[in-house]
Amino acid sequence: MTNRDSSERIPIAFHRRRFLQGSALLAGGAAALGSPELGLAAGVAPERLNAWLALFQASPTAIDDYEPVALTADELAILRAAVERIIPTDELGPGAGEAGVQIFIDRSLAGPNAALLPVYQGGLAALDKAAGSGGFAAAAADAQDGVLTDAEAGKLEDAPDGFFGLLLEHTRQGMFSDPIYGGNANFAGWDLIGYPGIKLIWSAEEQQFDVEVKPEHKSVAEYGGKGW
Repeated sequence: MTNRDSSERIPIAFHRRRFLQGSALLAGGAAALGSPELGLAAGVAPERLNAWLALFQASPTAIDDYEPVALTADELAILRAAVERIIPTDELGPGAGEAGVQIFIDRSLAGPNAALLPVYQGGLAALDKAAGSGGFAAAAADAQDGVLTDAEAGKLEDAPDGFFGLLLEHTRQGMFSDPIYGGNANFAGWDLIGYPGIKLIWSAEEQQFDVEVKPEHKSVAEYGGKGW
């Protein structure tokens, strides 16, 4: 694919509602990458899995100050820009970048998804190249949308097979999984889909149809959860 001026593109916005429609609400917003048993079954060494789980014992680092553990700082900047276009900040609330989805993905690439790190590195480099001399992270939103549209269509030069599908799926997971995993900061993803979070006691009124339940904004971390 040759680099094109953004005016030559037909930018396609990745609208939240279209994105969420394909997510099936991710089982109430609680979906993530798997479980310790799934990780072991997939061949992840116990010591690697335990080291990855240790990343989630403390509260997540502030999003803007986060230091990547798998990607480089430049790769993380490209990733953040990409997920921000997949779920952008709008009138419905914070987007994926503000929710720390890039942190979720980076941490997963240091753990059970370590085998996918080369795919991400190649895909992020392809996004950066396609955006032109300024790079993907610094490109205008419509230009970023154009590059992502090419990636979705399988037309992104030098992108590894399956890169965009992984990026899309992991963006969903990071946005709507429990905040203990690094994404869904301030419960932005759960608020977006109306998921109240962990709630131990439900009143009779709250169990009725068409009742808006006040968000609890509680993570499994508050109940001693330690990730997978």
